[in-house]
Amino acid sequence: MKAICCGSFDPITKGHEDIVRRAARLFDEVVVLVAHNAEKSYLFSKEERCLFCRKTFADLPNVTVDCDDGIVVHYARKIGASALVKGIRSVADLEYETRLADINRLIAPEIETVYLPARPELAAISSTYARAFLKSNEDLSKVLPEAILEDIRK
Repeated sequence: MKAICCGSFDPITKGHEDIVRRAARLFDEVVVLVAHNAEKSYLFSKEERCLFCRKTFADLPNVTVDCDDGIVVHYARKIGASALVKGIRSVADLEYETRLADINRLIAPEIETVYLPARPELAAISSTYARAFLKSNEDLSKVLPEAILEDIRK
């Protein structure tokens, strides 16, 4: 079975990494989909975000990284994915993701949304906080995957 873990990953965090690694144990194939949201402004280019994801998951043979600007469930159909995996950090995340899953189900009822709760020690980490750590010269190793620390520091 193939699943998609979708996000903007600006940048990818330890929380994202944990969700994808857990999904990789549950599914035969996992595609990390770096998506574009026209309502967001990004610190890193789409190419940089894809590179960071590829480096983070280079050790996982059943994980690939792709980029797409379209509707996620359309992409899922195109590649034959049957599930979207979403990390949930809070009740607010659950409410947002449930509404999104309801809309996705209207478009593509054959594609399931699977929620994985964040590990407590990672629940506070978000890309927003990671960008704040970057701007304030905080210890990035607390929020970013080891595989990309050198690239981010450059």
